[in-house]
Amino acid sequence: MPAKLSPFELHFEIIFLENYSRLKPSERKAIDKAARLLSANPRHPSLNVHKAKNVKGKYAEGGNDVFIAYASKSLRLTFEYGPEPGMIALRNCGHHESCETEM
Repeated sequence: MPAKLSPFELHFEIIFLENYSRLKPSERKAIDKAARLLSANPRHPSLNVHKAKNVKGKYAEGGNDVFIAYASKSLRLTFEYGPEPGMIALRNCGHHESCETEM
């Protein structure tokens, strides 16, 4: 039986917290669920994680890559690995048009 990996610790960027506070309660619930899944398993199939194009991360921990995860059909999270090993920095959240342009 494979060893179970410990969950990632979440680090919240200011823009993530600001945009999260503007969401409706039902949207926050979807973001919360996606963040829990991301912490437990960044490769969870329902998150549909993919690398963002033309965006550089600020933490070298994850190779300076930024990723996009689905919270719902229209809601997204952007994140990168870091700032420390075993951490995921949540950069932004919201509706995919605005979330992906304000990374």
